[in-house]
Amino acid sequence: MEDGSAQGRGLEAMSETECAAGAKAGVQTEPDVGRRNGGSDGRQGDGFDREGGTARSKRFSRQLQGLLEISYLVGSVMEIDDILDQIARLTAEMFNTPVCSIYLFGPRREHLTLRASTGLSPKLVGTIRSPVGRGLTGYCAEAGEMVALSDAAKDPRYEPLPGPDEKKYRALIGAPLRIQEEVIGIMIARREDVHEFSPEERTLFEMICKQVAIVIEKSKMYYDKVEADRLAAISISLSEVAHYIKNLLQGMKGGMYFLDRGFKRGELEEARKGWEVLQRGNRKIASLVENMLNYSREIRLDLQPRDVNSIVYDILEQIDDSAVERGVAVVPETHRDLPKIPMDHDRIYDAVLNLVTNAIDAIPPDRDDGLVIVRTRMSPDGRCVEIAVEDNGVGMSPETQKKAFNLFFSTKGDKGSGIGLAVTRKVIEQHNGRISVNADEGRGAAFLVQLPLDPGAGRP
Repeated sequence: MEDGSAQGRGLEAMSETECAAGAKAGVQTEPDVGRRNGGSDGRQGDGFDREGGTARSKRFSRQLQGLLEISYLVGSVMEIDDILDQIARLTAEMFNTPVCSIYLFGPRREHLTLRASTGLSPKLVGTIRSPVGRGLTGYCAEAGEMVALSDAAKDPRYEPLPGPDEKKYRALIGAPLRIQEEVIGIMIARREDVHEFSPEERTLFEMICKQVAIVIEKSKMYYDKVEADRLAAISISLSEVAHYIKNLLQGMKGGMYFLDRGFKRGELEEARKGWEVLQRGNRKIASLVENMLNYSREIRLDLQPRDVNSIVYDILEQIDDSAVERGVAVVPETHRDLPKIPMDHDRIYDAVLNLVTNAIDAIPPDRDDGLVIVRTRMSPDGRCVEIAVEDNGVGMSPETQKKAFNLFFSTKGDKGSGIGLAVTRKVIEQHNGRISVNADEGRGAAFLVQLPLDPGAGRP
C-alpha cells in the first residue's frame, strides 16, 4: 500500500535523523548501545538514548503497528465515533501520552466539537466546543498549522478545559486534519511533563493526522452512500405503496358504483356485491397499515410456552374455504409430541398464516392439482421445532429467492404489497429463529421456519 510504504520510509528517515543528531551532540547513538550500557564510565545517555537498542526498537515497532492499524480503518463500516475512539487510543499508545483528543468542525464551521478522546472524561465528549480562533485548539484549526509546546499553560493562547485534571497536563502537540486544502478538524496529544517535541515527533504526528483525515473522509463517503441508498429505497417504497393503495382504491371505487346503483334500482343483490368489494378493499388497506407498523416499530413479544401443531391446525381451519375455492388441497403433516416452545402466539400465527396464504396464491388458478403441505418436526440436532410450508406452484428463480424477504418486493404485481414476508422474517428473527426458502422455477417452493426450544441459546 502506497501510504503504508511512505509511512515506513518516514520512520526509517526519523531513525537515521535521530542517530545523526545524537552523534552531532556528542550523545552516544544506537550503534554504540553496547558501550553506552556497559561502558567503562558507567554513564547512560539522556532522552530517547536512555531507552537502549531494544527499547528503541520496540518504540519504532509500536509506531509502525499503530500506523498500520489506523490505515486498516480506511473504508471501515464502523460508526465514525467508534473509528475516532480507536484512532485516539492508537495515537496515545504510539506517543506514550495519557491524553489524545480529536475535534471536528460542525456543519457551519463556527466551532470545533470534541468527538473522541483517550484520557479525558467521557462526559466531555460531545460537550466541549471550541470557537474557531480561540484557544490553542481554535488557533490550530484557523491557522491550519501545527502547534507543539513544551509547556502549553504558559502560552497566552491557552484556555484550560473544565475539570480538576487539567492542571497536570503540560506539553501539547496538535495538528490540523486536512483533506486537500480543507481543514476538517484537529488532533491533540498531551503529556504530563514539560517536553520539547523533536522534529521527528512532529513529523510522525503530522503523518498520523494525514492518515486520520483519509479515514474520516472515506467513512463520510461510505455513510453518504448508505444514506443516499436509504433515501432511494424509501422513495421506491413510497412509490410502491402508493401504487398498491391506488389500485385498491380503484377497486373500491367500482364497489361504490355498484353499491350506489343497486340502492337506486332497489337491486339488493347488486348492492351486496358492491359492499363486498368495499369490505375486501378495506381489509387489504388495514392489513397493509398493520404490516407496515409491525415492520417499522419494535415489537415486545409475549413469550409463553405454545404448541406449534395447534397453531397450524387453527390456521388450516381459517383458510379452508379460500383454499377450496381456489381448488388447492392444504395437507397437514405434523409430528406428534412436539415440545411446547416459548413464542408470541399471535405473531407466530400471523407469520405462518402469511406463508400458507402465499403458498396458495403461488398456485395458478387454472391448476386442478394444487397442493400445499404444512409440516412440523424436530430439527435434526434437537434444538428447534421446524415448520415447513411447501407448494407445487410457480416456484422462484434464484434472483427472486435472493429478494424474497426484501421490503416491498413482490411477485404478485398489483395484488401484493411486498411487506408480508419482510414482516414474517422480522417476527421469526425476534424469536431468535431462522427462516429460509428453497425453490425451483416452475416446480414450487418450500419455506422453512426454525424456532429454538431456548430462544436465549442463540440462533440456529
